[in-house]
Amino acid sequence: MLIQMMPDKVQLLWEDIKDTVERSIKPIPGESENKLNNILVDILNGSLVCWIGYHEREGERTVNAIVLTKMFSDNITEVKSLLIYCGANIEGKSATFEDYQEAFIALQKYALYNGCSRITAYTDIDYMVEMAKKFGGVDSYTFLSFPI
Repeated sequence: MLIQMMPDKVQLLWEDIKDTVERSIKPIPGESENKLNNILVDILNGSLVCWIGYHEREGERTVNAIVLTKMFSDNITEVKSLLIYCGANIEGKSATFEDYQEAFIALQKYALYNGCSRITAYTDIDYMVEMAKKFGGVDSYTFLSFPI
């Protein structure tokens, strides 16, 4: 399951959330030293949404993942998208294919409700690409980056 966290709750749990988020985002040449603070600010002002993933087994809930999403519109094409900014399992926790599937369905519903026509993400993790294909995703674009 995937549940959207309210910004005030994220602020209370930020130290725990921050570690998972930091592990999930690879360094980018020239990035700000304030990257994690900027992420928290964007969550608090509502431009990033923090989700927690959990599974329930035998009546017990176990939080196992953090996902951050951001809606954006390309003002040239006027296409509104939900970007999966990052997603990661909490250290020492795992997720099943069914956990990922439930999370993706929740994000689809959220995106549709908010007028998005697609969900996007960047990854270089092969199993995430293969899983996305199982959910109907396509990897028809390659993200190019030219550090200077």
